[in-house]
Amino acid sequence: MQIAFHFTPSCQSAEMEKIEVKPIDHSCNAKMLGILRASPIHANGLSLYFDKSPDIFDIPRMKYSPGQALGFFLDGELKGFAALGYYDALVQGREETVFSFYHFYLLPEARGKQIPQLAMREFFEQVRGRANYGISITLKGNRAAESYIGKEIGDWMPPTRVIGELTVKSILFALPKKNHTNYRVRNAALEDITEMVRLLNQEHIRRDFGLPFTEERILDNLAKRGLSIDRYFLATDRLGNIKGVCLAWDCTAFRRTRVEACSPKFYPTLLAYKTMQAVFPMASFPQKGEPFQELTITDYAVCDRDPVIMHALLTEVYRRHHNRTYHFMNWASSGDDPLLQAAQGFWSRDLRSHIIFTSMDPERYQIKTNLPYIDIAFI
Repeated sequence: MQIAFHFTPSCQSAEMEKIEVKPIDHSCNAKMLGILRASPIHANGLSLYFDKSPDIFDIPRMKYSPGQALGFFLDGELKGFAALGYYDALVQGREETVFSFYHFYLLPEARGKQIPQLAMREFFEQVRGRANYGISITLKGNRAAESYIGKEIGDWMPPTRVIGELTVKSILFALPKKNHTNYRVRNAALEDITEMVRLLNQEHIRRDFGLPFTEERILDNLAKRGLSIDRYFLATDRLGNIKGVCLAWDCTAFRRTRVEACSPKFYPTLLAYKTMQAVFPMASFPQKGEPFQELTITDYAVCDRDPVIMHALLTEVYRRHHNRTYHFMNWASSGDDPLLQAAQGFWSRDLRSHIIFTSMDPERYQIKTNLPYIDIAFI
């Protein structure tokens, strides 16, 4: 399906500008990656961009089934894109098909032309009858995205609201850490999968947008991601009983945060980092164009949602990767989740985003959500 709109912008009364919103595929991969690079974010003196090379379609292949990308064209030139995908998740304890917006980029020259509304209208028309619930993540402070939350644009658009705050604990590999809990942590083996599935389902069924786990799904996901079972870490008690699980993986094969520029405002922080690097086994700070090396913690669950067990898992993953290879270890949950206490004692910073919820069904929209789960590997 293709939507084409033609109008004359008020600032260009003498020129007609052709705007098209239409499906795009892998043939646009290189141009889409170029748009990512031309869309940096600026934070605390650093200019960063999110690099999804070599193939921006790796994320939907691993996470969503199916997915749809729309391109935004001005006079035949791709100036932006957005993407929507479907996945299976647990809502109110039941497995549902959920849709999610996971990309939205627009070059400056294409802004102010109502393109986001055109894209959303097309997406929502596709969603009807296919999924009852939808979620999206937008960084706090992104005023352009925040302006659409709760906004009524037309009859075609379902209501939206913020249902929580995604808090990403970005833990810096710096000071040495030891596990002082009564739990020991080891790598998982194939014979542990049954107990891992039990723990993961126990955690995720009590969370909206949690993921349903089976042994087959775990093995299939590992295969898609190019990982082995020992990337899962298990916390055990003194008797060897499994009390916690998490997956620690390097996502740089399909997404990286690259340093585009560093302003004088960041120099004091950079000097402090280099001073610490001379003392502790820390990775070198990226040069211009280089990425941060990051570990991502997902697929986690602990008995009784005990922060002590989660802390043991985080500490062991941290300890084993504190070797001048990685800059950060990222772990996240809903901002009101008591389990986030597990990150106490680490040197970390919080990155906060809105979790935006919608439903095509007015009754389902009224549900009271509980501890929404977001898989940060695919943001």
